Amino acid sequence: MNTPDPIEHIEKVVKNIHDKAGGFTEPVLKRYPFLFGFLVVFGVAATLHGFELFTDSIDLFVRHPTILILIGALALTITGKLYQNLK
Repeated sequence: MNTPDPIEHIEKVVKNIHDKAGGFTEPVLKRYPFLFGFLVVFGVAATLHGFELFTDSIDLFVRHPTILILIGALALTITGKLYQNLK
């Protein structure tokens, strides 16, 4: 019996939305590449800085930053294993 994969279904929905939105956004991106480049860089920097401020407010991570590093390494390992298994 062939059971539907929910992750594959979500991927198809997201790809469909991306393809439809691309028709609207591509002309604007071509007209204002520096503006959107700046907004992307600013958004990433703001997110990283906000995460840093958030983790600085957690006393455990301030006293033991190794725990945060280990959590990050574990998250990357899980992501890599998930990627290998899903191929």
